[in-house]
Amino acid sequence: MPPKRIVKSTITGLLLIVVFTPLQSCGNDEESTERIRFVEFVLFPTAPYVDKSYIEIVPEDEVASLEIDFAAEIAAIQEVYKAFIKAYLEEDMAALIKTFDTAEGMEYGTSTVNVYGWNNIKNYIEVNWHGPWGGECTSDPNWELTDFYIRPKNAKVAWTEASAKGPMFYYVPDKPECYNDIGQFYLTKKSDKWHIHQIDGSKYFTDSKYKAP
Repeated sequence: MPPKRIVKSTITGLLLIVVFTPLQSCGNDEESTERIRFVEFVLFPTAPYVDKSYIEIVPEDEVASLEIDFAAEIAAIQEVYKAFIKAYLEEDMAALIKTFDTAEGMEYGTSTVNVYGWNNIKNYIEVNWHGPWGGECTSDPNWELTDFYIRPKNAKVAWTEASAKGPMFYYVPDKPECYNDIGQFYLTKKSDKWHIHQIDGSKYFTDSKYKAP
């Protein structure tokens, strides 16, 4: 028998086993019906006569969603935030960059301007550090973020993301002083680690579906 015919015969035999096994299995009528409908869908997914009404339609924004452990995620985000504050106050760029997600779309907002892209943000921060007002800001290294929203990865964003509010300090241009305000933080979780992607940026969200308890 030619190899192609052997393969075809084998596949046909396996399909017959899949089809008839649920028909002969024990169980009530409802279970048997569900098995048959599943087999129909697997074998003939495009057939017009197959009833697909029982197939759950998942909203696009929920695709690839996952269960969120809010307590664990919030604790991890707080650690990143504290590391960011510490590195900024110590003017430690090597430590600071570890707290950032520097991918495209990074944004750093201040009281007077929004800066885009890691290179521009890095230069802006260094200018503030070395300017006449550098080193004048003080803060509490135990500051914490509040008002968390954590959204699972979905069809549009292939990673877990979060928004939160917390104290942020800004240097006042041309003046040797700074002031504290409430900043809006947008964070991303890629490779199992949280990083800050925007501060007072455009991606901050407050969707009630993802509000942390």
